[in-house]
Amino acid sequence: MPRRLKLALPALLVLLALAGCGRFAPQPSNKTPVILISIDTLRSDHLPAYGYKGVETPNIDALRADSILYEHAYSHVPLTLPSHCSILTGLLPADHGVRDNVGYRLASNVPTLQELLKKNGYATGGAVSAFVLRRETGIARGFDFYDDEVEPLGPSKVIGRVQRQGGETLQASEKWLAAQSAKKPFFFFLHLYDPHTPYKAPEPFFSRYTNKYDGEIAYSDFVVGKLLEQLKASGIYDRALIVLLSDHGEGLNEHGEEEHGIFLYREDLQIPLMVKLPHSQKGGATVKTPVELVDVFPTILQQTATPLPRNEHLTGESLLAFLDGGKVRPIYAETYYPRFHFGWSDLHSLIEGNDHFIRAPQPEIYDLASDPGETHNLLEQSRRTYVRMRAAIEPFVKAAAAPTNVDPEEAAKLAALGYVGSTVETHEGENLPDPKTTIEVFRQIRLAYTQYRDGREDEAMALTNKLLADNPQITDLWDLKYQIYDKLGKKKEAVESAKEGLHHVPTSIALLFDVAGGALSLGDLDTAQQHAEIAVKMEPGRAHEILARVWLARGNRPKAEQEAKTAISSMPDPTPALLLLAGMAKDDGNLTGALQYLDQAAERVAKKRPPREQELHLDRGDILARLGRNADAEREFRAEIADFPTDPRAYSSLMLLLASEQRLQEATNLVYEFVKAAPGAQTYAVVSDTLKAMGDSNGALYWAVQGLQKYPSDPELRRLAERYAARASH
Repeated sequence: MPRRLKLALPALLVLLALAGCGRFAPQPSNKTPVILISIDTLRSDHLPAYGYKGVETPNIDALRADSILYEHAYSHVPLTLPSHCSILTGLLPADHGVRDNVGYRLASNVPTLQELLKKNGYATGGAVSAFVLRRETGIARGFDFYDDEVEPLGPSKVIGRVQRQGGETLQASEKWLAAQSAKKPFFFFLHLYDPHTPYKAPEPFFSRYTNKYDGEIAYSDFVVGKLLEQLKASGIYDRALIVLLSDHGEGLNEHGEEEHGIFLYREDLQIPLMVKLPHSQKGGATVKTPVELVDVFPTILQQTATPLPRNEHLTGESLLAFLDGGKVRPIYAETYYPRFHFGWSDLHSLIEGNDHFIRAPQPEIYDLASDPGETHNLLEQSRRTYVRMRAAIEPFVKAAAAPTNVDPEEAAKLAALGYVGSTVETHEGENLPDPKTTIEVFRQIRLAYTQYRDGREDEAMALTNKLLADNPQITDLWDLKYQIYDKLGKKKEAVESAKEGLHHVPTSIALLFDVAGGALSLGDLDTAQQHAEIAVKMEPGRAHEILARVWLARGNRPKAEQEAKTAISSMPDPTPALLLLAGMAKDDGNLTGALQYLDQAAERVAKKRPPREQELHLDRGDILARLGRNADAEREFRAEIADFPTDPRAYSSLMLLLASEQRLQEATNLVYEFVKAAPGAQTYAVVSDTLKAMGDSNGALYWAVQGLQKYPSDPELRRLAERYAARASH
């Protein structure tokens, strides 16, 4: 053998060996496009790629064929915000500082994946489907483009739409994606929330599956397919590094928990994880060694030739290091949700190979290989394993301060997602109940919210009172009691219940705003002002808005305007304060100024998905009509009706506008449209009053009588019918 070949042979053999064992990874490049797809609340064992037969996911299956699949991947916390913080920082919750969905912000000194990629020449874009990942949490730092527009709650709602379908989220990002050229690399983060409750997938997926959770998964697969189609059409797919994962799983009542957050069982922590390398290298490979979500961060940085930040708490490893097996590491998870929200014990877990230890007041040990459902606690049979893992978990367990500065809209929206409960003050070392023993209480709290949402106010009130008698520190139940009274029109009782709640939880920002807002509606300006001024220190935006309304009611216009402008500068969504300023300008006769404020609000609302805000088109229409721009005003009134078809004010305003132009037949047709869209006593009363304002006394009497026939006990309709009948007789 020639000497040159003899010298080269060992190196060649090493290369062949590395290729055979999976170490021959693609060459890192800062030109590689990166796409991170997170399907929230997706259990790995509900995907065909992991052996499940109950749902069809052809697009994820196709991606899996081009990807490395990690059989045993685990989350560090069963909550959306802290888990995504771990994904995007490579740190455990205690190290990035976000321990719960509410009351925490990602610190500005914690480097994020998108920030590091941006420094390395990447364009960065993201689009999320839920309020939980809104930009105010700090998680958007480093994104050039970040769409988090989810329809907000109105001032009179508690339970509302706080997530959007994945198709809407992808659509919101399509323009940014299309603008990315082949020359400059980009990082795109797509977050889909659909497998999260409520499980209401769009058709045909909802009807196709008896298991509605699976229907949501099928719809998510459809959205993933749309994204992959776009990437392939633009020539990006083949060159891209694509990571598909979830942030945590879902209980599905396997241990008594329908959703997630309370427990740390396998169904809450095990998640799907697929990595598609450029040109589908290693496509179809499977890794059995357990891996964790903090491994995603170093994987993407390594493959994009992006330097890792210096941080001793970065414990993750590149996922490609496990292609040949790799070492088995302890994988840590925690949940402080039961402690912060209910005064129950926090939980911690450690997975090492097939051993799963749950640190709780009543500790648990499971063998994931023989008992994946974790139905047999092996604590007594596996004392040595218990002692070993009990000692091994302690360095991971780090105390967490309770969240603070929780604004009421945040709490209300999170309650709508199922994150009910409040911040309960507990102390380190305190003996707290094991959540296993209190899960029925959690179900009862959820039931009370469901009863309220379904219009069963009496049942909701009875259950809320019962639960508060047992635990008066659950702030959201006092807030729920306020909302029930308010919905029933018992505003005085609502305010008193919120005050009672503040006696138990005096730092509750939600209850402070309940009292302030309720007192304002009752005309108790002193009480409203006192509570809003307290809230200013904790949540300035909403507090200044209430104070603006207080000063407006007192007749102090300069002070009201000052407070409203302060609210605009300190509110995540300044639309309500802009509408308030527009109203003040209109009352002052400054129609041009009013329209300018409304135009600013319209620009803000146009970025929302869907782009709508109650009263915006109505107010614009009113100003435009006063300016003599009738065609523009008509368009605004019709837009308000299209967005909010049961709101009587837009119908009334449009009817008056049409009548002023002698378009009486169109005005009459609009009456019938209104009655059809919102059949109720108020509708007949509004129609009657509007016709009277138009000068049609006979029409006013007719519709009052028609309404009274349908709603004979309604006092307003009876008053109108008697008044117009008396005038007609004269």
